[in-house]
Amino acid sequence: MGKGTIKTKAMTMAVAMSMVAGLCPSTVFAASGSEVAADGTYTKTAHVTRIESEDSDDEWNEYDVEVSLTVKDGKFEDITVTPGEGYDSGNSSYFNKAYDKQKGIKTLLKGQAATEDVVNSWKTKKTETDTDAVSGATRTAMAVKAAALEAIQSAPVASTVTVDTSALEAAISKAEGLSKDAYTEASWTAMQEKLTAAKEALTAKESQEAVNTAADTLTKAIDALVQKTPDAQKEVYVLMNIPYADFYKADGVTGADTVSSATKQKTRASLAAGSYHVNSDGSDITGVTFPVKISDASVLGKYTQVTDESEVTITTNIKGKENTVTYKGQDALFESASYSYYSLSDTPSYYKEATVNADGTFNFSEVKGEASKVKPLSNATTEFKTSSNYGDYQLNIDGLPTSINTVYGVVISTKEGSNYGLRHVENIWKLKEQEQKLAWSTGFVTESHGNKLDSKDYAAMMGQTINKVTYYTNDGIYEIQMDQKVAKKFDGEVSVADISTKSDTTSVVVSGLPSDFEEEYKVDGIDEDAYSVEIKTEGKTTTRTIKFKKALTKGRYTVTLSDMSGTYVPISTTFNAYTETMPVKYNEDNKEPAIVKNDNVNEEEFQTYLKNINSVTVNGKEYVASGKKAVKLIKEDGKLDLEQNVFKDAKAGDAFTVTIAANGYQAYTFTYKVAGENREYSYVYVGMNWSEYWANEGVYAAGNAEASGVTDSRNEYDKGAFDTVTRATANHGLHRGSFQCTAVIKDTDGNQYNLSYWDKNGKAVMTDGSIYTRTTNAEKKAVFTAEDGSSFIQADYKVTGIKYVPVKVKTADLSALKEKYVVVENGGTLIGGFSENQLKSYTAIADVTANTNGLKTAEKQEDGSFAFSERTTGSYSGLKDTQLTVASDITPNVRETKDVGSFGEFIRVDLNGNYGGLGSAMQAVEWTYYGDDASYTTPVRKFGTKFAADNWMHKSMGIQLGLTDSLRCQLPEGTDGTGYWKLTVYGLGYADYSYSFQIGTENLAAPKTATKEDIKALQDKIDKASALKESDYTKDSWDKMMSELEESKELLAQENPLQSAVKEQTLHMTEAIDALVKADKYVLMNIPYAEFYKAETTNNDIAVDAFTSATKNKTRTTGLAGGSYHENADGSKIDGITYAVKVDPSVDLSKYKEVKDSDSVEITVTNRGKTSTTTLTGKDTLFENASYAYYPLTEEPANYKEVSADENGKLVFGEVKGKEAEALTGVKAELLTKSSYGDYQLNLDGLPEDKITASNVNAVVVKTTDGTAYGMRHLENIWRGNELAWSTGFTREVHGCPTSSEHYKTMMGKTIDSIEYYTTNGVYTMDIADIYVPVKSETTKVEVADADITAGKTTINVQLPDEFEPEYSVDGLDVSVEGNVLSFKAVTESRAAASVKPGKYTLTIKDKKNKYADVVTTFTLTTKDMPAAYDAENKKLVEAEGFDTDALKAYLGNITSVNVNGKDYAASGRGSVVIINKDGTIKTDADPFKDAVAGTEFQITVASTGYTTPLTFTYKIAETPAPAEVDTTALEAAIAEADNLKEADYTAESWSVYQAALQSARTALEAKESQDAVDQALAALNAAKDALVKAEEEPVTINTASLEKAIADAKALKEADYTADSWKALQSALSDAQKALEAKESQEAVDNATNSLNKAIKALVKKNSSSVKKTDGTTNKSKTSGSDSVKTGDPASVFGWLGLAVSSLGAGMGGFAWKRRKRK
Repeated sequence: MGKGTIKTKAMTMAVAMSMVAGLCPSTVFAASGSEVAADGTYTKTAHVTRIESEDSDDEWNEYDVEVSLTVKDGKFEDITVTPGEGYDSGNSSYFNKAYDKQKGIKTLLKGQAATEDVVNSWKTKKTETDTDAVSGATRTAMAVKAAALEAIQSAPVASTVTVDTSALEAAISKAEGLSKDAYTEASWTAMQEKLTAAKEALTAKESQEAVNTAADTLTKAIDALVQKTPDAQKEVYVLMNIPYADFYKADGVTGADTVSSATKQKTRASLAAGSYHVNSDGSDITGVTFPVKISDASVLGKYTQVTDESEVTITTNIKGKENTVTYKGQDALFESASYSYYSLSDTPSYYKEATVNADGTFNFSEVKGEASKVKPLSNATTEFKTSSNYGDYQLNIDGLPTSINTVYGVVISTKEGSNYGLRHVENIWKLKEQEQKLAWSTGFVTESHGNKLDSKDYAAMMGQTINKVTYYTNDGIYEIQMDQKVAKKFDGEVSVADISTKSDTTSVVVSGLPSDFEEEYKVDGIDEDAYSVEIKTEGKTTTRTIKFKKALTKGRYTVTLSDMSGTYVPISTTFNAYTETMPVKYNEDNKEPAIVKNDNVNEEEFQTYLKNINSVTVNGKEYVASGKKAVKLIKEDGKLDLEQNVFKDAKAGDAFTVTIAANGYQAYTFTYKVAGENREYSYVYVGMNWSEYWANEGVYAAGNAEASGVTDSRNEYDKGAFDTVTRATANHGLHRGSFQCTAVIKDTDGNQYNLSYWDKNGKAVMTDGSIYTRTTNAEKKAVFTAEDGSSFIQADYKVTGIKYVPVKVKTADLSALKEKYVVVENGGTLIGGFSENQLKSYTAIADVTANTNGLKTAEKQEDGSFAFSERTTGSYSGLKDTQLTVASDITPNVRETKDVGSFGEFIRVDLNGNYGGLGSAMQAVEWTYYGDDASYTTPVRKFGTKFAADNWMHKSMGIQLGLTDSLRCQLPEGTDGTGYWKLTVYGLGYADYSYSFQIGTENLAAPKTATKEDIKALQDKIDKASALKESDYTKDSWDKMMSELEESKELLAQENPLQSAVKEQTLHMTEAIDALVKADKYVLMNIPYAEFYKAETTNNDIAVDAFTSATKNKTRTTGLAGGSYHENADGSKIDGITYAVKVDPSVDLSKYKEVKDSDSVEITVTNRGKTSTTTLTGKDTLFENASYAYYPLTEEPANYKEVSADENGKLVFGEVKGKEAEALTGVKAELLTKSSYGDYQLNLDGLPEDKITASNVNAVVVKTTDGTAYGMRHLENIWRGNELAWSTGFTREVHGCPTSSEHYKTMMGKTIDSIEYYTTNGVYTMDIADIYVPVKSETTKVEVADADITAGKTTINVQLPDEFEPEYSVDGLDVSVEGNVLSFKAVTESRAAASVKPGKYTLTIKDKKNKYADVVTTFTLTTKDMPAAYDAENKKLVEAEGFDTDALKAYLGNITSVNVNGKDYAASGRGSVVIINKDGTIKTDADPFKDAVAGTEFQITVASTGYTTPLTFTYKIAETPAPAEVDTTALEAAIAEADNLKEADYTAESWSVYQAALQSARTALEAKESQDAVDQALAALNAAKDALVKAEEEPVTINTASLEKAIADAKALKEADYTADSWKALQSALSDAQKALEAKESQEAVDNATNSLNKAIKALVKKNSSSVKKTDGTTNKSKTSGSDSVKTGDPASVFGWLGLAVSSLGAGMGGFAWKRRKRK
């Protein structure tokens, strides 16, 4: 808008305003156009809006911006932009660039005239020629500009007008920068005249109009300048299209190919700025458009010149948006031929210099010129990625100068001296906000966005280190220093199995790892100390297991496998930790299909499931549920969105298999069928022959079932049309046909057997369910034996057609169809296959629908037969709840002539790779021949095939497809099979798989007889196989090898076998031999403790030592150390465990000693003075043998370890496998912290003696709640099978044997929760009640001084850990501790301190926090008193004067030793000799006395703990008369009877009395002092026996007094006084009470009967009573409670009192109930 126009409008508005003056307030006019705003601050707000179609590559949020313009003296003094609602840090980059960065509004407009035009001049949207815009993708800048315009438009016009001369100044500057020499004289003179006028207008500044006119005139004059032609110059500068390879050659880059594009859009858009393309379809980017110096302009004559008049119009459609751009002048080079050029009038600041080679081609130098100096970029930042959407590696560079708007090329250099040139679009991505992405492929990512990536020139970068990146730009050359290792990529994969959240382990499968890859695993989202990864290598097998130490939260986790050395790129995968609860179910509503809340699931769990859905797969196609390109098939309420494309065109009856994947849950699959299915038709599977299947498929010889009598190279009749395939034997892999083919076996008697499938054991299952085992007889005929023993010999094996073809048939015709064909209706079972390597057998449920893939229509003919239509392509699998599978990772291989023809085929294609699924599903294969038509549009002929004759699959060599020269396959006349072909595989439940390829003469069969060398190679394999032993290999692998062996022999039996057949069979034979699996070998082996326990003791890396023994006898005693072995014959240690082992083939057993049945070992031991000799033979000799000695086993043991050899030949033992451990219940454990065998002892009660004994325990593992396990060793740790003890460093020696503690130290402070026993009977595990292992401390010390019993206190010295909170106790004493004083007194408060008994006392210090183990010590309380005296007459110790029996008993009980004539005899313990009996009598036949003669005297001194005064006396052997004969027969019988009684049968108290009597009886029997003494002992023993109380009959007193009283009360009442009903109730209660009194079952029963009877008495109703009188709980003034008061004169009370009295006397009236009590 011109200034004059503005003035006119302003005048008009002023007049109008003057007319309404006074009617409204005055208004100030807003500034617009070039009008200058008045001074002040003006603020407005705008919203930053996303446009998804253009911004989908960027992640940012919408937000508000507030713009304030401050105007002073007609110019923008300040501009502020403030972000508002919705802004976050993710927007900061765009915001700052729009605000105050180099191209920001504040940077460019501050200080300029405050006009609308100036604000409009700020560029926010970049075009092809704009170089100053902020960004074409920035919405922030557009919003800021909108707010700024609104703000300036709200400002009033300043009182004075400023003329804007910026455009004029720019035009003048441009004109002055031009060179006169580049233009014709006329055009140059005209421009100079306009330049002079422009300068004058600039000086005058008369008006804006005058200035604008001068600027326009000068600009037109510049545009009218005419360039001189190149021919007029010798040296010229041009812009030239230079191919990438030529451009980068001077930088040392070898190879930089043209970019090939499939999208054909981005190559022709601004994304490719700086490049050029030759093809107008956009299929290429060929190179770089760059300034070039040409020394001789004449060389340009043969190349295309682009002039100012040149133009090219390019229309692109990116993301649905069509855009047309016309490129003029030099810009037209963008779409032009290589070496096209545009002449430059000035010398560019940078250029390449071109020289002409001898052949006329160009050679381009490095960049030269004023701007050729490399400028370092120190502020640029780089981010290197090893994964990208654009290639294998991506390098992001941020902070490029704002002056760069075009990137011509980028070179990446490495420390190793290599240089790599990058190309536009494929390697150099768009420059945005001074950030750029660079990416390249090294051969692993081969395609990006449909474009094939070129990797050959970049693969060598792997393993090198990038040290700089060089940029060639419109602003010169920039260099960025780097130090980035390019880790190597490799063809490796890692997968982790999904697991239940209840599981604590998951398996990791890794493939393709380089040999020097150092594995390190990380699980995102889980603390590193919450899991561990166990890698075990056994032989050639390595297993990896992630072990979780706590339960996983449901969800998806990422596992990253890194190389610790950094040499290789990390690889990652995810796994799903799922809850076993399925929160949803399909509602089975085909009108409104939905997943709904499952039973017993709450709403929250249901909603969580819906939110966690990450993908939904429908009929084999997966749709992501979130993120870019998400398709939400499941709505928020669980309903299927039937408006989505996948469903919206569905027809009634169509089926859709829907599989929902949700993080944290197992996959859920259901089938949705569109409602309204037409019942006119039924959908089934039909078995049909080859001819019927191909009849309407448009193939050659369709419907022809003619056979041929001509045999092929294998002497088989496969040259017919679509007839039955027949084989004489089943050696040709025909069992694999049972996946999808109908097979019939005929026997030699003409009987027919219809085969259904072969099971996993290789047995034939017939359609009637009968099962046969196939073997080969001497005549090499197949023999089939049924389970009942009957058998038949196979005559031939026919493959008639396809088992399961999906068919649509009129419902009315279904019955007729079923009469003629084998039909499986929906819901029926489909089964087939033979699991073999990748090939897997299958079982599925039939579910044929209208949209099932491969559906044929059956039409009933007039004669009752059926014809089947051409198959249709569908989207459904036809299998219930099963996705339509799409074959992937198939590797086709078109075989060459030398490999074709072995089975009679003339063309062959093998499908390898992931072929198993497709091979198992393969029903038929169609071949289409296109002749010379490379576009694959016009078929010349199509061919159908038959299984076994044309198509087959090998157990490990893939799917093998051929075309046989036969009646079903004849090439068109004039063709030889060379040209273009497509084969299509049709499979059950599979989408059709197609492969297009070209056949040349080098691929056609050329039958050639096998040479002698060929035949010898196969014969060598036959000989090698024949020399093998069947017993060395597994049955399955042996049978498969024998099948190939028979086929090999059959082939060589032919007169002139073909070379291709012999070579192929040699491969088959080689593979069969290589695939032989060694039969498992089991041995009993001596395994050192450390090696045995290494796999069993989780979280415990400290090895289990051998047990070192000082005794050297127990270690060699099988009854004590059974299950172990020792090497040294002297028994100085136990080395380990004898256990069954499964031997891996990697183990060379010849290195170790083999134990044979003839071996024997003689072991002599002396235990407790008793010497015994045992002779061990055969496997038992392992008990005293070398480590790793072994004994071969003939059968697989129930449990075993697997042993393999590592790379150094060292044996490695795995964890125990085999029969699952049996869980034992009822086992109780007791932990002692004081033991004679170590620091801790664990006693187990309830171990079943028929399973675990002292001699059959191989190993024991004790486990704690934190997952740590501890291995136990024989004798030191395992004793008698049920006692376990171990040291943690405090007990260093047990019975002279040093203890080993390092392995067990960490158990302190942990909690034992389970124990595992490994025995010769099996493995047993027991979960015991948690037992805490209290901590022992080296700092702990305690000493208590001995004291006199009268002192009442003694000295104590204690040293405990800081956290120990002590609590002191002494059995039999009350004690307290203050400082170093321990005070004591008798337990009973009423007794004086003097009543404390002398003796040894045990002090126990407990930790109140229960962290530490009890601290225990002993001390002695003494007395000078002597309570005993010697009675010489009775030869016994008796009470001394002034002392009672208790005092004597205490003294006798404390006797520790007796000295006889100077020799000490211990009174108890091992090796003790009894001198004084418990009753104080001298044991006259004790060792010191038994040979003494009458009159001999013995000086005896008795030592008793706590008694400081010794007791010394003389015992004299008296003169004895000839002894009278003493009859001990009855006493001996009574003692013998006592020995047969069991303690458990009697009460503890009565048994104790009996045992005392028994001991006395034994003493009397031994002494035989007199008949009287023997008789007294007998009488006492019998009395004690009679007094024994059976444990189950221990009397429990039951108080029946209250019941008896209540009965008496009731009987005293009169019926006549009460109503009939109430009296009847009383009598019923009375009857029950009398029964309870008689039974005396329990106190509770008696009390209940009492209460019931009393209530009935209280409830009696007097006759003639108008109301029931309330009572206060008494009747006849007698209390009815259980506590009775006896009242004189009350008969009932008197009887009750008598009952009590009798009861107390043990008489029958009070009653006893016999009740078994637990023994104490």
